[in-house]
Amino acid sequence: MTQLEPFEPFETIRKVWDEETNEWWYAVVDVIEILAETKRARRYWDDLKRRTLKQSGIELSAFCGHFPMKHKTNNRTYQTECAAQEGLLRIIQSVPSPKAEPFKRWLAMTGSRRLDEIKADPLELEREKYRLQGYDEEWINARLNSKTVRNELTDEWQKRQVKGREYGVLTNEIHSGTFDGLSVKQHKDLKGVEKGNLRDHMTPFELAFTILGEAATTEIVRGEDAQGFDENLDAARRGGRSAGKARETFEKDFGQKVISNRSYLEERKRLASGRTIPEEQIAELQGLVAAVAEALGGEEHHFQTVTTELHRRFGMRSYETILIDEVDPISRFLHDWYDSLTDDDVPF
Repeated sequence: MTQLEPFEPFETIRKVWDEETNEWWYAVVDVIEILAETKRARRYWDDLKRRTLKQSGIELSAFCGHFPMKHKTNNRTYQTECAAQEGLLRIIQSVPSPKAEPFKRWLAMTGSRRLDEIKADPLELEREKYRLQGYDEEWINARLNSKTVRNELTDEWQKRQVKGREYGVLTNEIHSGTFDGLSVKQHKDLKGVEKGNLRDHMTPFELAFTILGEAATTEIVRGEDAQGFDENLDAARRGGRSAGKARETFEKDFGQKVISNRSYLEERKRLASGRTIPEEQIAELQGLVAAVAEALGGEEHHFQTVTTELHRRFGMRSYETILIDEVDPISRFLHDWYDSLTDDDVPF
């Protein structure tokens, strides 16, 4: 038996790092499930709160906060009652368990390990901030990469006598060249973003081409030793055009539009609500897509035409991301499209 083995059960406890309090917050029901050795941790926790309040007048919920966490069984996200180390130590006083002491040592070890992680990776706090908002790891990596590339570019501008509002003008030139003439403001309006940074609402593909545009501009600036606003403006336009051409090639080769009218964060929240459609409705929509593609000519590029149009009109990236309230509009659109192409009935 190794020294770490007594801590292994505790590693399944869900937790989030809160940068405001600079502490781990732990799912209370997970802790109770292990300490009380019960499969009905939610009921145990509710009973414990009522009993403690009646016996001692202490409201255990006062030691708790709520954080979004994925459920262990259905993988959906819920607001979950959590407690930090001090609150947990008070809560477990009311849970008789031989595992209490090992749990206390694990709490101390976890907090110390977290501080070591932050020292080793200064970006870890930023990663945790995005995780708490509901972003996935792929998106977080892309977003942090975009910040690194952005900082490299602005460092070059600073060294080359770019000043004040000129930063915004140059950024807009790169963005416009990358995204088919869309300014930053127009892109925000397209997504319905009223406040905050547009990049926090971009899809991974949008972030990827944003990175490409700014990285290309940085290389041009360095390679030609651009000085002052006018020379950097020319570099920004060329960098944006370069990324725009790459985006167009990608869209043509893969039949998928990069520019999206959806906020990636809001879409993540919608999917986490669990209102996506069942398999039988997915099969029905797949049949409609196939019928329209066949009516168009039945070639591979006809299928791409249909899926591209669904993405443009409804922001659809895959059948699995369609929500229940989107089924009828998509179905009606496909039926109308099919009827405009042929007098035959839909073949199913």
